[in-house]
Amino acid sequence: MSIVPLAHRSVAARPSASAVGHPLAAAAIAVLAGLVIGIGTQLLQGRLPRSWDVLANSGVVWALGAFAVGTVMMSVRTAAFGGATAMVLASLSYYWAVDWLEGITSDGRGALIWSLARLVAGPAFGIAGHLVRTRPDQRWLALAPVAGILIGEGTHLVWFVGVDDLWPAGVVELALGASLAVMAVTRDRRRMLVLVLVGAAASVHRLASIVIEAGFGIPR
Repeated sequence: MSIVPLAHRSVAARPSASAVGHPLAAAAIAVLAGLVIGIGTQLLQGRLPRSWDVLANSGVVWALGAFAVGTVMMSVRTAAFGGATAMVLASLSYYWAVDWLEGITSDGRGALIWSLARLVAGPAFGIAGHLVRTRPDQRWLALAPVAGILIGEGTHLVWFVGVDDLWPAGVVELALGASLAVMAVTRDRRRMLVLVLVGAAASVHRLASIVIEAGFGIPR
């Protein structure tokens, strides 16, 4: 006899026809996503308008890549693994592309720093993407960190970078993040938890920015 109350069976996670079930197919999607994000970032930098070229190398865009990978994974575990794989490979392939296309020899520190950061962020956003697709009852909680990093990066671009040309992108990210946060708060009854997740994600983004900048500032 099932121990799951009838009232809650409709929100339990269940396999979906849109999910990738075979492990090799899931791994291939994660690898392809990582290569597209990493190499695409290098190719787009300098080709977008000045106010928007920051989006080519945006932490939010990369996190959304892990989020997208998670939406097609069969389980929380594969979503976490897929998000991490995509983000780490994106970091490595970006520097590979820099070395190959621009003829610049990187010392490996950048790839290491970003890989470590995305090894943490990748699983988190991979799982968030998976929950948005499979758990309607958790959807807005899973979207709260997305709102948080939009607000975090927007705040970073507007107040901490000090480059006026990047303000438009920062303002747009702030507006999108705030709009998504408002939607999550109004759609989910766990309003305080949603706000905590939004604030935590924005704070983690700020802390990560400080740590990463410090890492790059260490003398070689």
